[in-house]
Amino acid sequence: MNKPTVVLKNVQTFRGHDGQGLNADIWINGIKCMSFHDDAYGGGGEYHNYTYNNPKAEQVKANIKLLEDYLKTLPEKDYGDFKCKYDMDMFVDELFNEIEKAKHQKKLVKLMQTSFLFGKPNANGYSYIQYKQPLASLPKPYLESELAKYMQKYCKDGVELLNTNIKELGLVV
Repeated sequence: MNKPTVVLKNVQTFRGHDGQGLNADIWINGIKCMSFHDDAYGGGGEYHNYTYNNPKAEQVKANIKLLEDYLKTLPEKDYGDFKCKYDMDMFVDELFNEIEKAKHQKKLVKLMQTSFLFGKPNANGYSYIQYKQPLASLPKPYLESELAKYMQKYCKDGVELLNTNIKELGLVV
């Protein structure tokens, strides 16, 4: 079965009762099919189909059915202690996590223009040494000595330099 193209649009987060809440529109194969609301009050999310007074109502229903059928073909998700079948909430949660991961990566790339970042790969936390101007504008010998000093100080116990722009700066690690 072909995977339908599913995109979250108009994503809004808010502070809910038990955590972060989420509102979003779910587009399937280029058509706005559902709205999603998770009020962060426990339990699953709410879905509202865009079929009322919609000239594309039949296509919306077909796309939703296509997504539901696709979710049934997915293998169980293994959490270590238990396994569970994919449902719409898990699927939407993974789409949202991809969006958040991309935003976080964009933030890190911007920070790397003026900072050396240190942390464990694929971990949530990191530390950084920030300069008031872009690293590219600093003299290369100065950057090399600073980087060597900070790497010796911070690169222990699995902590690494996280900058992806080191080669662009002409530095060797």
